[in-house]
Amino acid sequence: MTDFRSRYARLCRAILWCISFHAASAAFAQASFSPDSSDLWWNPAESGWGMQIVEEGNASFATLFVYDASGMPTFYTATLSLAAQSWSGDLYRSTGPYFGAASFDPALVGLRKVGTLTFTRLSSDSATLQYSVDGVAVSKTVVRQLLRYDNYSGTYVTTVFLVASHCSSFPADRAPTGSFLITVDQTENTMTLSGAFAHPSACTYTGTYVQAGRVGALGAAYTCADGDKGNMNFFDLTRRPGMIAGRLSGHSDSDSCDYSGAFTGLIPM
Repeated sequence: MTDFRSRYARLCRAILWCISFHAASAAFAQASFSPDSSDLWWNPAESGWGMQIVEEGNASFATLFVYDASGMPTFYTATLSLAAQSWSGDLYRSTGPYFGAASFDPALVGLRKVGTLTFTRLSSDSATLQYSVDGVAVSKTVVRQLLRYDNYSGTYVTTVFLVASHCSSFPADRAPTGSFLITVDQTENTMTLSGAFAHPSACTYTGTYVQAGRVGALGAAYTCADGDKGNMNFFDLTRRPGMIAGRLSGHSDSDSCDYSGAFTGLIPM
């Protein structure tokens, strides 16, 4: 039991610190489940148009900003419902009073259904966008649009759910849950994670952080003062005021353990 607890503690350390993959695309693509779709979405080869999605529960609101046949900017909106990995709904064009008018009269707002919109997730950071406007059908591949890197720097009280399997040091697979204190230091896309967790041996994880829209990933090798070492990948990373969350997978070179799990960290108030 003592060996298991110490190995689990080392594992959790690695979990939080090794979020990135050696290849950013692999980090994002491996997840069948992914964080919510709320983000800016675009096609990097077609800069100038895009879509914003705000997800709330089982509904999403999409704003599509494109250009009409005469090249004038226009936008369409849709309230989408989720089915499997696809969000679908009717697409509308709206008209209304001049924004510079002395007052805004909601009675002058009009909506006209022009077609439908379907947004199908392919991975954490890519999707297929299909929509139609007055009989003109469009299909595009879109990805999350990055504006600025999130900064994860801080100290967090973190709850980790970790599955350990194929370990040479104990016969049965385990799925423990624990809480640990971790510290993150980040400068743009360089990230270092450290913490002692439930074991006196400290571990350090340093790697290259990548981000697509609001979702990040980090992959790095980890080493611990007690000799444990290996690799841990974190993906579906998100940061919000006062908290971080993500998923992980990795491997210990010391005892052949394979790891997978998820975590949430809070900044103590």
